[in-house]
Amino acid sequence: MCLSKSFPFNLEHYEDHDAPGLTPHSVQMAQATWLRLTAAELSGIRTTSELIGRVEERYGLSHEQATRDVEFWALDKQP
Repeated sequence: MCLSKSFPFNLEHYEDHDAPGLTPHSVQMAQATWLRLTAAELSGIRTTSELIGRVEERYGLSHEQATRDVEFWALDKQP
């Protein structure tokens, strides 16, 4: 997957545990999609794997479905 570097949720480079995580705007966009996730939870997420795991846990989804949902969400948010 190749997402724009200017996009605030670049899955291609979003595996660094020292990364800053989601931008405040990305937190709002994610919260609009996944209402069961709080802003505090989303603000603490640093990697794609963490977001997928959180979506999987909160919504009772399979890992594969949560991965597809997160990837689709990220692609849908590209400029």
